[in-house]
Amino acid sequence: MAAVLIFGASGYSGLELLRLLGAHPEVEVVGASSDKYAGEPVRRRVPSFPRELKFQPHEAVEALSGEIAFLATPARTSLALAPRLLARGLRVIDLSGAFRLQDPAAYPTWYGFAHDAGPALAEAVYGLPELPSAPPPGRLVANPGCYATAAIMAVAPFLSAGLVPPGAPIFLDGKSGTTGAGRTLDEGLLHAEVDANLRPYRLLQHQHTPEIEQALSQVAGRPITVSFSAHLIPMRRGLMVSAYLPAAPGTTEEKVQVALQNAYRAHPFVRISERPPETGTLTGSNFVELHARYDPRVQAVLAFAAIDNLVKGAAGQAVQNLNRMLNLPETTGLLPEGWVTGR
Repeated sequence: MAAVLIFGASGYSGLELLRLLGAHPEVEVVGASSDKYAGEPVRRRVPSFPRELKFQPHEAVEALSGEIAFLATPARTSLALAPRLLARGLRVIDLSGAFRLQDPAAYPTWYGFAHDAGPALAEAVYGLPELPSAPPPGRLVANPGCYATAAIMAVAPFLSAGLVPPGAPIFLDGKSGTTGAGRTLDEGLLHAEVDANLRPYRLLQHQHTPEIEQALSQVAGRPITVSFSAHLIPMRRGLMVSAYLPAAPGTTEEKVQVALQNAYRAHPFVRISERPPETGTLTGSNFVELHARYDPRVQAVLAFAAIDNLVKGAAGQAVQNLNRMLNLPETTGLLPEGWVTGR
């Protein structure tokens, strides 16, 4: 049993980690940090958690022994904490954006701080297992952002297949439930502000934009630029990205479907649907559901990806990366033993 520490365990992603890892057959959670809930039994917040464990202050958990640490913490906290844990010999899976961008010069613009953990950044591996030729996890995994996960998976197959002409603009429309904004108190996230309302946010400055461009550029083998707009929708969890891609000459509906199937044939958490996806059917699961069509009238590919933002968009994908780190099947602790894909 691998000994696991969870930092930021009282946030939405941290609580999902406790739910998933509590049922994982190959790990034992030995520490869960939360200054807010310090001293409370974990079961008070996660009733399915199988062991007697209490939340502890951040400093107390950092002093514990362990093998793998999950950081469900703000990016600035992860930036300082990850190098300390690595120096002690722990492996780290970071759910924040602190190590997602390869260029340290990009952080002041997109995250508002200077990146001062260069050695850790240099060894960080971007942990989207469904990317073509995804590298092994290494000691530090930068878990992808929720919007980025859906956007990259929606677009990557058509770049790989050459169905998007060089220099073509890619437009991404993302919509997420309120848990995607975290658990901090914010007037704009109050029920009275969100219910029966829809609004875009962080226009032209969403921190997932360079992450999406970085991954898609690696897939395409050339620089890719996207226009990404995020929207807050009045529901707790769930996320959808709609992608609009100008199509290369010769693109057909058949080529679009073949590209989608070829890209994800070997990946257990991908469902390719014949109809547009819905967020509600994915709640609590680590699946991503994809759908694409070719529109010959305007010569464009329309691609859609839906996920649970707290599972495939955060904690579930982190467990996927844990499994890869431990050389376990990616489905361990996320799907029933013996489960086989229906595709």
